[in-house]
Amino acid sequence: MAAAAGAGGDIDTLLFDLDGTLYAIENGYEKACRDRVFEFMVSKLGLHSVHAAKALWWEHFQKYNQTYRSLRAGCGFEFDKEEYWSFTRGNPADHLGPNAEALAMLTSLPKGVKKYILTNCAEKQAIEALRVLGLDAEFDGVFGADAMGDVCKPEVAAFEKIIALSGIDPTRTAFFEDSVKNLAAAKTLGMTTVLIAGHTSAEEGRRADGFVADVTVGAVTEAEVRAQLPGLWR
Repeated sequence: MAAAAGAGGDIDTLLFDLDGTLYAIENGYEKACRDRVFEFMVSKLGLHSVHAAKALWWEHFQKYNQTYRSLRAGCGFEFDKEEYWSFTRGNPADHLGPNAEALAMLTSLPKGVKKYILTNCAEKQAIEALRVLGLDAEFDGVFGADAMGDVCKPEVAAFEKIIALSGIDPTRTAFFEDSVKNLAAAKTLGMTTVLIAGHTSAEEGRRADGFVADVTVGAVTEAEVRAQLPGLWR
């Protein structure tokens, strides 16, 4: 159903998640990254099997919401941060390719609309993925694990850090994300929430503690976003 003609007219900033938002999570990249996490845990951290690595990862990921923090803070492992991110994210070109539809949506927006990335992975690897997607030139900034430090999505403190660093007004920001729990956190700060319906939201359930996103789309395309937030093209 199309939204009212002015919906989104008060928004001047778009904040995008990366994985599962600017590419479909079903394409295998996220699974490959997760498999490489377990490989890292066995080959670099001394876990005796992938099965043991998976069990330990899941135990701590439920609390920390980010594998890097799970392994450091939860499990107490010491390892090189750069090696970890390089190893676990691998080569995005093995799974990703240009996202022409997302590019068309981003380039169609008025010049005054600012666009940022907010991801729980490291900035360097996020930029590498954006480059493969053909989207790296379209954003005013990329915020990831380095910027967030000892917090990450869905912690409200992570969003507060990015708001402080970027100077954005959360009440004039739309956040595009495939995770319901991350959207729920952003909503507490006044952001307009845009759920990318897919595998992650289906796993979590589209409702989380009664939360319902302001807008739901199947993918970041001009047609879908314009139908829900036509005021962005004011």
